[in-house]
Amino acid sequence: MKNFAKILCVVLALVMALTAASCSMSKQFAYQKDDVELPIGTYILYLQQAYNQAQGFAQKSDLYDSEKGTYDGKKSFLKMEITDDDGETAVAEDWIIKKAEDLTIDAIAGMNKAKELGCTLDEAAVADTKEQIKSFWDQGYGEQYEQYGIGMESLIALSNASTMRDAAFHKQYSAEGPTPVSDEELAKYFTENYTSYKYFSANLYTSTTATDGAEEGSDTAQTVDTPLSDEEIAKYQKDFEGYASTLSGGGSFDDVLKQYMEAYNVTEDPHTENVAVLDDSATDEVMKTIKEMKDGQAMTITVGDDADSKQIYLIYREPIEKQVDAYTKTEEPKAEATGDEAAPDTTAESNRDTVLEKMKSDEFDELMKKYAKDAGIALSSACKNYKPSMFEATK
Repeated sequence: MKNFAKILCVVLALVMALTAASCSMSKQFAYQKDDVELPIGTYILYLQQAYNQAQGFAQKSDLYDSEKGTYDGKKSFLKMEITDDDGETAVAEDWIIKKAEDLTIDAIAGMNKAKELGCTLDEAAVADTKEQIKSFWDQGYGEQYEQYGIGMESLIALSNASTMRDAAFHKQYSAEGPTPVSDEELAKYFTENYTSYKYFSANLYTSTTATDGAEEGSDTAQTVDTPLSDEEIAKYQKDFEGYASTLSGGGSFDDVLKQYMEAYNVTEDPHTENVAVLDDSATDEVMKTIKEMKDGQAMTITVGDDADSKQIYLIYREPIEKQVDAYTKTEEPKAEATGDEAAPDTTAESNRDTVLEKMKSDEFDELMKKYAKDAGIALSSACKNYKPSMFEATK
């Protein structure tokens, strides 16, 4: 099933972040109706996730003393007001409880929606989930987490719930789903929002390592950076400007890269390339430059404040249309092919999933909120037995 490995990694990372608390291991459920259920341990995990987020917000407050680890002179931050990433302000304890409830209800809505759309869990994937979580459990984490009220079945349930929600998302926007997204629609979103770029750089200084100058009797090596001569720098500038001119005129990046590596005896491929939605608030000089460039344009920039730290970059903003097929097309199995040759390109499938998630994840989140409200999804009263303060028991 799509994104299974990624989802399982997120689940295991979440439980590894859990801190100590003492809870009952009695069989309780955060939700149980028909054949959809979530053990209470999943709610505890979401409560801890929310606790960690809230603590991060609290530590951004002027009231936080990082040296003493106190919040307005107190060890606990639960009664102080925090402001989250959306600019919403609330008492930390209240924010944590609501966040945990929202996350749990969203997981339940995702499972119900997946069931409604005809999605099912892949038996092999479920078996793999159990095997990996059991392995994690047997490494010594089991006993530790059981005292928190979290059994192995809670981790399995959380992973399965996440997988089902992911399946519901993709079914919702598939060709057979209620609101299909065509390759053409995805391509339009992709070309309007994504940027394809490539670059490589060279140091305008040399680095030497020696023990000269170190304290007597010390073998500690020192690195000394020395600026290149004016003539050497001028050659780099001339060559890089020539590469930029070639690329802006329609030349091949691969050819230019090869030319540079041969001219400067570079043995390992030095280039970086990516296709992404650029961050409007980027402060990195290279990313700021890429953001301001036009598709098909190449240019050189020099970065670094000091002569012994300067670097020269050749940057190429590739026309985004060249990446449309690799990121938005639904690849069909090859005709008259068998085995691995008949299977769709998993990289292309993953690329398409990434773009679709960027395009529709916020919309799907709102859809799940409405779905949960319309369905009257409510958590069991057992959830009220668990408070954020449980994570401060040993502090």
